[in-house]
Amino acid sequence: MSSYFDTSYFKNYNNYTSGFYGNLFGSTNSASGLSSLFSSLGDLAMINNGTYKKALKAYYAKAKQADETETKSTDKSTPVDSKENLSNLKSAATDMKLTANALKNKDFSKVEKPEDVLDSVKEFVSDYNSMLNASKKINSYSILQTAVWGTDQMNASEMTLNKAGISINADNTLSIDEEKFKEASVSTLKALFSGSNSLSDRIAAKASALAVQSANQLSVNAGRSLYNASGVFS
Repeated sequence: MSSYFDTSYFKNYNNYTSGFYGNLFGSTNSASGLSSLFSSLGDLAMINNGTYKKALKAYYAKAKQADETETKSTDKSTPVDSKENLSNLKSAATDMKLTANALKNKDFSKVEKPEDVLDSVKEFVSDYNSMLNASKKINSYSILQTAVWGTDQMNASEMTLNKAGISINADNTLSIDEEKFKEASVSTLKALFSGSNSLSDRIAAKASALAVQSANQLSVNAGRSLYNASGVFS
């Protein structure tokens, strides 16, 4: 299966993601620099006369300055998401959550044939595609990561989806073959869409996360704090 986007889409994120993980786990160059520092300090006399302390402080000051420079560079390379794009994603993700939860909670004991849930599954496919396409216009790494996790859930269920006439396209959107869907067994559809930990349940969770993340980013972009006066996340 293809990645979330094609290779060209990720081209603009290479510097950003490498900086992100570099800042998180630290740089190997810093470790080797610290090793060289210890090996060059020499003996106990340097510790006693304060040379050790001064050298160590200078080293960490330089490392901190390098990290701050890298962070500023990373920030500049990541465009701020527009209100329109974030609002569209919030709306699409909310619709997806509602549709997926409705399908998850459907009483499949009353489903006699695939046609009984065809409209619900078509809505699921349509809302998923809308959410996915809306997320492709977003620059926020954390939001994109959640969207990628959503496509991972689809890819993990691809074989069962195919049995239900649902295919994953090259751009990771979904397509449904209604004739093949009508030939699927009700048990296959129940396994896919009904109850806790079903595909519907997992996609609903990812959609809920995307709705919250886009709403939070809208607040941040508008200059509003995500915490109340008591310091509690709101």
